[in-house]
Amino acid sequence: MLSFIWKFRSFLRPFRFRLGVAVVTMVLLDAFGYVLPELVRYLTDNVYSRIHEPGMVRHMIIVCGFLLASALLRGLFSYTMIRSFWSVSESLVRDIRNALYDKIQHLELAFYDQARVGDLMSRITNDIQLIRNFFSWGIEHRLRIFLLTATIFVLMLILHWQLALCIYAVLPVFFLILLKYSKKMAVAVDRKQEQIGSFASRIQENLTGIRVVKAFAMEGEEIEKFTVENRELKERETELSLLQMYLNPLLLLLNGIGSMIIVVFGGYMVTQGTLTIGVLLGFMTYLGIMGWPVGMLAMNTSLINQAKGAGRRILEILESPDQKRMDTGTKTDAFKGGLAFKNVSFAYHDGSEVLEDINFTIEPGEKVAMFGLTGAGKSTLISLIPRFYPPTKGVIEIDGTDIQEWDLRSLRSQIGIVLQETFLFSTSIRENIAYGKPDAGFDEVRAAARHAQIDNFIMELPEGYDTIVGEQGIGLSGGQRQRIAIARTLLQDPKLLILDDCTSSLDAITEHKIQMQLKELMKGRTTIVISQRVAAFALVDRIIVMSKGTIQDIDSHSRLMKRNALYRDTYQSQVIELPTEIS
Repeated sequence: MLSFIWKFRSFLRPFRFRLGVAVVTMVLLDAFGYVLPELVRYLTDNVYSRIHEPGMVRHMIIVCGFLLASALLRGLFSYTMIRSFWSVSESLVRDIRNALYDKIQHLELAFYDQARVGDLMSRITNDIQLIRNFFSWGIEHRLRIFLLTATIFVLMLILHWQLALCIYAVLPVFFLILLKYSKKMAVAVDRKQEQIGSFASRIQENLTGIRVVKAFAMEGEEIEKFTVENRELKERETELSLLQMYLNPLLLLLNGIGSMIIVVFGGYMVTQGTLTIGVLLGFMTYLGIMGWPVGMLAMNTSLINQAKGAGRRILEILESPDQKRMDTGTKTDAFKGGLAFKNVSFAYHDGSEVLEDINFTIEPGEKVAMFGLTGAGKSTLISLIPRFYPPTKGVIEIDGTDIQEWDLRSLRSQIGIVLQETFLFSTSIRENIAYGKPDAGFDEVRAAARHAQIDNFIMELPEGYDTIVGEQGIGLSGGQRQRIAIARTLLQDPKLLILDDCTSSLDAITEHKIQMQLKELMKGRTTIVISQRVAAFALVDRIIVMSKGTIQDIDSHSRLMKRNALYRDTYQSQVIELPTEIS
């Protein structure tokens, strides 16, 4: 438990005082509880046997007053302890959750290539809840179990050391059982937490792809997959519950053995005159107090093991390398827009090389298109420019400076990207367009929408720019989502504009209109256009032809038509007129 607390010491540090108050009041709560057995022994051996003597009734009333005062103080200490522990846990969990969310925002994209959204959500919600439970009552229970056990052992030794040693002879067996089950619980907890992550991922993927599910009439198959995941989760939870269920009776059995020792050996000592009835009753009272820690130990052991498993999953994210740690650049100058790739290669973590020895230069304000068949590496190449991924080899420069030397926030704020796969937030259209520039006025937002050929559509909506779009833009067509994404980028007013097949979801007429607008907006900006449609290349000065992760050729449209077969064949296949009738 202490090693687990140590791992979260940075989060606990601001709440040291409150945690100290909680521990002190916890100790006082139990300290006043130890008074009861001693008073019981004292009344039995020294008061009840002399109750008819003068002043003994008054003496008994005073002792009972101490008992009442002890109960009142224990109530006060209990309230303060619980409030302090819960205050620490809620504040601590809030800070851990904030840190976890902050970390998730700054993790590299390579992390998300392997991570599952549902599993990450499980860590932020379910795992955090287990940490909260640990700091709310897990620490309190474990400390009280330890302190009560140790203190009562000492008090029993003081009261009658021979009988105390007989009772605690079962202690080694007690700890061996606890150690065995703790190890089993740790394994069971890990299996359960992994399954919860898998279960959450299954739900998230299904809800995200529900239209695909319905389009292929796969509801039955999805229900079957969910049933399998749910059954697996039930088995993992049952496995953990059974371990706790087996442990609890064993611990209670050991406590019962202690009671038996008191009755047999203590009773024998009373008959021999070596032990008073008051001492025997005191031992029984102490053992009664021990019933709480023994009864709580199984549940507490399970809770701590679950918190340790959750803590490992949370720390796995918090200790992952992120962009903030790697962002050592300091340059924040305004872009001129020059871009150069020098011997750049890139491979994913699995070792598969996507780009090999890429070399080209784009002058400030130049318009360049990237052409290549699917899988040529175009989208991967442009993802290196804003440092979504670091190149495996080579250097990428903007205005003659390695992009590693640019401040990451400054770098990305000056690069506008419209991706092929558009994403809209579940908020108003106006807020979606102004996402990269939250302080933009309405006139600026509307001007960007006009340039993206979406203003007329928005104004026809009942609530206009205040219309709330559904999750991920559900309710809008692909073309409408894409035009809003274009408007969002144009409002950013970037010096380097990257259009990644951003007109693929548009009809030919709308595409032509937007291209005419983009032609004006490209003036003075360095622009990279990626498109499968060669019609878009009319906007650019040069075309980079890519094939299988390498650059095959770089030149103008007219020259490429003469000498590059891949480009010429693709162009001709798109402009050829197909017969209207098929015989």
